[in-house]
Amino acid sequence: MINKIEHGISVGISRVDNFFMMKMKVIGTLTHQDYEKITPMLRNSIAGIQEPNVKVLIDAKEFEGWEVRAAWDDFKFGIEFREKFSKIALVGTKSWEEYLVKMGNWFIKGEMKFFTSLNEAYAWLSEDEVEAKTPVEKDFKHRKEEIKDSLEFLFTHNLKIVDWDVPEANDQESAEILINILEDKLREIKENVENGKYK
Repeated sequence: MINKIEHGISVGISRVDNFFMMKMKVIGTLTHQDYEKITPMLRNSIAGIQEPNVKVLIDAKEFEGWEVRAAWDDFKFGIEFREKFSKIALVGTKSWEEYLVKMGNWFIKGEMKFFTSLNEAYAWLSEDEVEAKTPVEKDFKHRKEEIKDSLEFLFTHNLKIVDWDVPEANDQESAEILINILEDKLREIKENVENGKYK
């Protein structure tokens, strides 16, 4: 009896408000033949879209990798479609997949991010599509990444200070303590907002 090992890519595309959602599931070890089938389908699906805003959800939890020729096919695929995708969320279980996502960000115009949860990935893909209505919402939407970067800078800057001030500092321990400090302050700010301090 011959055991068949399942492999391949399945794709679905749907329109959601003003963007297209592409859901891909990759299983097993991908081959050159898999890409020969899927690439023309994607070309045809995206071809008619004017100024495409395509978000991609890749379920790679059962993905094992590529055959050598298929790895080259994947690279060419990414280069061909790099202008089309605004966000790509890859959901996986392996650390090397997370590393590949970081490398993928070098080649695509949009943003690529690694997740271990499909729900979190879908929420990230959808988060910018809530339309800002008031001037305040529009302003914060415009400055959202700047605000996040400022918070990350605050975190990393304080982590460096600990490294400078404390001989043989444990970075993991320092990071956990810093997170607790930030969370405490955010809770305090949230309570102040709920109590109307900033009205």
